[in-house]
Amino acid sequence: MKRGTVTLLADGETLDLALYEAINAIWKEYSKLKVISKDLSKRYIRVVRRVMEVIPINIIKGLEEEVFDLASKEDLTIYDASYLLIAKRKNLVLVTDDNVLRSKPVVSSFSERIKFIQLHTNIFYIMQDVGMYPERLA
Repeated sequence: MKRGTVTLLADGETLDLALYEAINAIWKEYSKLKVISKDLSKRYIRVVRRVMEVIPINIIKGLEEEVFDLASKEDLTIYDASYLLIAKRKNLVLVTDDNVLRSKPVVSSFSERIKFIQLHTNIFYIMQDVGMYPERLA
């Protein structure tokens, strides 16, 4: 799966809020968990920015009520319901590192289209796969 993450991203789409969530996750690993350095954090952010420049970005505009209904019915956050709704509507693979989301019954029924990733490990492999080794990032 680790090396396949780039394929998922290259063929995939995301939501506009993924940029905020990705940077927040990097910040958390640096600031709260203290598992990566500030320099590596900034390198990861550059990787995220480059990925977001090349994949289609979806928004939920026009789907707000449908997202709200899914979140209410399935006890999901609006964020999670947004990702799930877009993935289902567009028949996309849902890529997540959220164990709680993965355990939800509505998500389990969609399990053949879910891939689980861990942010820290897979950002490194993404960097390798696209030739963006940390020491070569500007």
